[in-house]
Amino acid sequence: MIRFALQKLGQALFTLWGVATLVFFLFTIVPGDSAQMMLGKREDPAALAAVRAKYGLDKPIAVQYVNYLKRISPMGWPNDQHGIFKAPDLGESFQRQGQQVSSLISQTFPNTALLAATAIGFALLVGGALGAWVSYRPDSFWDKALLTFSSLGMSLPSFFTAVLFAWVFAYLLGPWTGLNLTGSLYSVDDYSGERYLNLKNLILPALTLGIRPVGVILQLTRNSLLQVGSMDFIRTARAKGLRERTVFFKHLLPVASNPIITTISGWFASLLAGAVFVEIIFGWNGMGKLLVEALNTRDLPITMGCVLVIAALFVVLTTLVDVLYAVLDPRIRAEFF
Repeated sequence: MIRFALQKLGQALFTLWGVATLVFFLFTIVPGDSAQMMLGKREDPAALAAVRAKYGLDKPIAVQYVNYLKRISPMGWPNDQHGIFKAPDLGESFQRQGQQVSSLISQTFPNTALLAATAIGFALLVGGALGAWVSYRPDSFWDKALLTFSSLGMSLPSFFTAVLFAWVFAYLLGPWTGLNLTGSLYSVDDYSGERYLNLKNLILPALTLGIRPVGVILQLTRNSLLQVGSMDFIRTARAKGLRERTVFFKHLLPVASNPIITTISGWFASLLAGAVFVEIIFGWNGMGKLLVEALNTRDLPITMGCVLVIAALFVVLTTLVDVLYAVLDPRIRAEFF
């Protein structure tokens, strides 16, 4: 198991290097002078030269690439003053002078992570429970009704659902629901300036993001349970007289959960990256909103940092899921070990 985990870790590190390389060269060849963007309309050659020298933009591409890898690497390089381990350095914002990209992402990422985790938790709870329930009632009225509902939910884009939910639950039914059209996790009192937690602002964005994965998880759970439930080892367990609850939780669910885990991990990472429209519509102060603002102002360090963090999350989650497969499914353990 340790050898298998180390193998997956090596593949993940290689993938992260490839992603970092692609991000660097993709944004390096973007038309436009980064130094000129920082200075705005000023045409001072001395100032341009000073900015290029400060950020290393006057060096060859190969040197910039090596310096970029050194900055974002969590490992210290030979003759490095940071030691063996260090915090990755994503650079300094072009438009927000003096602010580190790592600091900006660390301020906004927890809000996005909370929003995505709440949405995927809601989808798993509702979609998983309904999918397991209808798997014992195939081709019934409720089975067909829920499959229709899930297909409708999967077809709705998040930005349309966000506008619809905001209009219905915050505008039309606002006096009864008490929900706000916009608002982030923390609110600031206009008079005292005090920050206070406002969890109700999480409800509408989380429900909006959770609608589509509910439908996916519902159908996947139903189909996976039906497929595994028809296998010989499940019939043998039932023939031995085991209680259905024991058959479900000990034999059926661990094997049927593999595609569900893949879906959950993929959707969680997708929600981290795809919460942009929802965060903008509901005014949620997350990394998606930060990324949109950086794209509008051509702030390349923030854009590169956000893309790199999202890609790293995809790779880490995929690696953890592969290891979790081997833990849950005895067939995979038998294949690799």
